[in-house]
Amino acid sequence: MNALMPTEPELHAYVDGELDETRRSQIDALLPSHPEIASEIEQIRLGAQRLRASLEPPPADTPARLDPFRIRRTLRDRSRQRMSIAASVMMALVVGGFGGWQSREYAMRQNYLPMADAVQAYRMFASNEARPVAAGPDDHAVSTPAVATDDMMADIRTTDPRQLQAWLDHHFVQPEPLPDFSAYGFKPVSGRLMSAQQGTAAMVLYRNAQGQSIVFYVRPPGDVLHFANGNRKDGNLLAQYWRQGRYFYAVVSPTDTPATRPVQQAVEPTRS
Repeated sequence: MNALMPTEPELHAYVDGELDETRRSQIDALLPSHPEIASEIEQIRLGAQRLRASLEPPPADTPARLDPFRIRRTLRDRSRQRMSIAASVMMALVVGGFGGWQSREYAMRQNYLPMADAVQAYRMFASNEARPVAAGPDDHAVSTPAVATDDMMADIRTTDPRQLQAWLDHHFVQPEPLPDFSAYGFKPVSGRLMSAQQGTAAMVLYRNAQGQSIVFYVRPPGDVLHFANGNRKDGNLLAQYWRQGRYFYAVVSPTDTPATRPVQQAVEPTRS
């Protein structure tokens, strides 16, 4: 009896009408006493019907909205439309954000003065007005000597450029070499660390025999704005600035002193 039990391929052939008459008769005889075989045959028949339905074109009288092809195409088109809208929204946000940032940067540039901190450092620590005064014999305020001023305001005081360079190297990573202005009569006399908005800054003070001053200034960039090399006047001071490697640099000198003009011509940075 077990030899007569149909295999799964035979059941598929039975549904498809591809069995010979003898084998088909044998399976027919088994169905009344084996309902599980009848159930399996019914499942195979239903699966075949669904498969044929998916492969055959819809009847001519099928409403367009029920046409499977049209339904799939509509869903695909809607998906593409949603992706297109999402991409457009994202592009608008990106462009709007970039435009807003550009507007903000433009507004900042309108009010931003490159290396303003270097100019302020000169006014605070290098100009004649910054030098302290002491009571003289007649109880009138008189300027103290430049040496005393340097002693009170400097973190390092030396006329040896090598010591000042070592001091800069200690506080900054590979800073630009200290400029040599000795050919124009200006020699370094002191250095001072400062706290700038962008981080630690430093100024090196130079003086000539007449006590006139220029300042070499260094600080990290740290700016949202990146200005080009150049110069600008601020009152009677000229700030000449540039970027080299990790840092921004500036030389600040008075414009109303003939002795500083050769220095300004030598320092003039190449615009970038």
